[in-house]
Amino acid sequence: MDCRKIKEAGNREAVYMNNGKIRVVIDANKGMIPELSTQYKKGWINSHWQPWFRANSPEPWNGTKHSSFWKIPLLYDISGNFPCAPNFGPDNVVNEYNIPPHGFTAFEQWDQGDPYKSEKSITFTSTLKEGLHPFRYKKTDLLLKNHSILYTRLDIQNTGKNNEPYNCGWHNTVGPPFLESACLIDNNAQKYSVPAAGTEFDNTGHLKFGAETDSLKEVPLREGGTIDIRKVPGINGYTDFICGAVPPECELGWASIINPRLKLIYLSFFKGPAVVKKDEIPLYFYDLWMNYGGRPYTPWAAVDGLTDQTFCLGSENVTGYYANGLNEAIKHPKLLGYPTYLDLKPSEKKSLYYGTLFQEYEGDIFDDGIFSVKGEIDCLALESYSGIKMNIPCDFHFASLRNDD
Repeated sequence: MDCRKIKEAGNREAVYMNNGKIRVVIDANKGMIPELSTQYKKGWINSHWQPWFRANSPEPWNGTKHSSFWKIPLLYDISGNFPCAPNFGPDNVVNEYNIPPHGFTAFEQWDQGDPYKSEKSITFTSTLKEGLHPFRYKKTDLLLKNHSILYTRLDIQNTGKNNEPYNCGWHNTVGPPFLESACLIDNNAQKYSVPAAGTEFDNTGHLKFGAETDSLKEVPLREGGTIDIRKVPGINGYTDFICGAVPPECELGWASIINPRLKLIYLSFFKGPAVVKKDEIPLYFYDLWMNYGGRPYTPWAAVDGLTDQTFCLGSENVTGYYANGLNEAIKHPKLLGYPTYLDLKPSEKKSLYYGTLFQEYEGDIFDDGIFSVKGEIDCLALESYSGIKMNIPCDFHFASLRNDD
């Protein structure tokens, strides 16, 4: 096992961790994870999105110089996955606080500690102290020996004197070479909803405004008929968004993307609504952000009006109101029966436990996707649509991330 601090692309401060099964790079800047790779044949393959427009320059964000192309600081550094709090969506003002796109966790530079290696694990912590907004954040990332999983705990504490509303989410985005046409999307949602008109997807999407469905295979279109969005189409000229509800009886929330040609599984998981404790942060929604070439403007295209050069898929797990931001969540406190935002009392601290798995599978077991995921003794039990099971070593209770501080 290997862990160390490095200088990543763009001279970004980062931590590198490798347990022989997966290797991870975690940037200090905005908490981005540009690499989550697994061993593949004689090399390694990365699952995470690496935008062509990511600013791989040591120069820090300069609004005067950079905003005409990148628009916002988030897009200057965006890649892979990252935590979103206290906002999931565009910048907005809440209780007189100016909150940036996807929150301060995706806006600030994290203070990264030194990674610690033992015989059984690699652990490292990073912190983000309160600024103008009274939340303090601590993130612990963990690799366990012989596990193909990045385990993460995010602690949020309210250091202010008032109750504060917040969104919380994990912004997973996969891209090539892992993401291809014919990849398959699965989760255990039974209800889905498309945002109403009035969002960033008005001019990029083709899913029917406000449509609801019980299946990703039959999603209504604006021009009539339905479409199967479970199977990734490749570049189709659209960028769409849809939200699914985590079932209330669910003990383990999960969302997967399968590449049947490369025989690879990307799977995120977290505690479901049925077992989340009072001191833990629930995630109520599966959000799918499908960027399949629908943004012919910068920074997705080199010049406004030219080709969107980005192909990526966000498989995000969130408590929020679509990707519309905390203000809209407060205005619309329920979606598909669930709260769209949470509250944190003065001095209160809550924790989110989250896992991201990436590995190969053998034969054709998951060529049709994943039907179910359950936690069993020391493992995740993945079941195919044909009923075949595969057990993967896993600490699905997140016991290795628990502490009393």
